[in-house]
Amino acid sequence: MMETAALLGGFLLLALSARLMYRGYAALLRRVSRWDPKPAALMLTGFSLATLFLLFIMAYAAVIIDMRLTVGSMLLGGLMILLFDNVLIYLGYRFSRQLDQRELTRQLALQRRESELSYYKALEEQYDRQRVLIHDIRKHLAAVRDLADEGDHGAVAEYIRQLEASPALQNRVRLCGNHTLDVVLARYAEICRRKDIRFTVDVRSKSVDALAPADLTAIFGNLLENAVAAATGSNDPRIDLTVDLRPGGAVSVSLVNTCISPPAPDGKGGFLSGKPGPEHGAGLRSVRMAVDQYGGAMRQYYREDTGRFHTVIVLET
Repeated sequence: MMETAALLGGFLLLALSARLMYRGYAALLRRVSRWDPKPAALMLTGFSLATLFLLFIMAYAAVIIDMRLTVGSMLLGGLMILLFDNVLIYLGYRFSRQLDQRELTRQLALQRRESELSYYKALEEQYDRQRVLIHDIRKHLAAVRDLADEGDHGAVAEYIRQLEASPALQNRVRLCGNHTLDVVLARYAEICRRKDIRFTVDVRSKSVDALAPADLTAIFGNLLENAVAAATGSNDPRIDLTVDLRPGGAVSVSLVNTCISPPAPDGKGGFLSGKPGPEHGAGLRSVRMAVDQYGGAMRQYYREDTGRFHTVIVLET
């Protein structure tokens, strides 16, 4: 009778402690991590606590009850199996979290590429408007001349103001032969001009025509963004971009930029971009995704003797 009462008391005590441990674990995650635990995490935690409760019950029963050796061995084997199951559950959960994180990173990189492509499409439309305006410049000049001949100076001034306010005259576009790459280079040429960074470009004709516009924006947009961030504030800041078409059709990209400080390695054979925030490293991941689509290779290295960072990419087209 006493053994039964002790067993029931131990059962209630362990049930209460397991309930308190479960609630305490969830509250600790919310308060310390400031993160609302997912249902899967709480479910796995509850399962682990329930398993722990069973282990306590079995250990308690083994202590107070006189068992045979075979029964004790089976009980010990069950304890080991439950413990091993908990380890497998934990490892499976961690692996699932890593897969989710990788998928989230991939989705962020894809969203970044889509947003960049939309931005550069808008710039390309700007470039097209400029071409139309240049094509029609003779007509505009003829209209201004006719108004001036009539002596309507107010109309001439108003016509010129309308031309100056035209969206096609708001930005200049630098040409390199490919419309998408044109607008990418034009954007960073303007950024480099504002930051007093010398920006030289040598893109051979038709060297990137085989690349998709989304891949062009992903590769050159992200590389130039990192290059500008690294070169800003350095001694004699400059960025040199060379794109050539090798025999056999492979595209060779070389980007060299000065650095205000040596880049830190990421521990995986690459370098950290040095940009803070949740999107840290997303740009380079987007570049690697685009490079992998063409079966290409990318190499980055830093030369301490010159203080310059080199990025070399070869794409099979």
